[in-house]
Amino acid sequence: MNNISKKTGSTFGYILASYYVLVNVIIFFSDFTLFAKPFLGITNMIVVLILGISCVWITKRRLGNLITTKEGFSAFFIMVVIGLFVNYTVQFILFNYVNPEAKIINNQLMIEMAENIAREINAPKEEIAKQIEFIRNNPNDNFSIKTLSFSFAQGVLGASIAGLLISLIFKNKSEFSTPKAQ
Repeated sequence: MNNISKKTGSTFGYILASYYVLVNVIIFFSDFTLFAKPFLGITNMIVVLILGISCVWITKRRLGNLITTKEGFSAFFIMVVIGLFVNYTVQFILFNYVNPEAKIINNQLMIEMAENIAREINAPKEEIAKQIEFIRNNPNDNFSIKTLSFSFAQGVLGASIAGLLISLIFKNKSEFSTPKAQ
């Protein structure tokens, strides 16, 4: 990994982290129940993709329009790790120290959302009741270190797949080609 990929990935990681801090704080203090709405996750994915594409594109430009898949992916990966780490750290602080009651309300909203989704896909009522009972008896909440760590790993894995595809799109077309015989 070269310094240009690291520097560009770090810069975009700090931009993504700033976005997450700003959005998390504004939503938390205006209406924290929005954390249980799917549109927030979809919006965050779109922002990560836009910043990721920009990150790989700028890395390619800084490298003189010659980029390998590894260099593009490295920049994207660094960006995602920094951004998601800050995102989940801010969520942990907000829901566990600033206003712990918000955590209880959001956990209840997420249980209700899971129940509604199960009903919409016509799951058997006995199975829904069994799963909801399991969720309610589960001692881990959605904002515990264990759950947020799992979400961080899942987010990095999902974004890595997107990052790999983006870096494959931006790589030089001749990266895997064989030299021509003279």
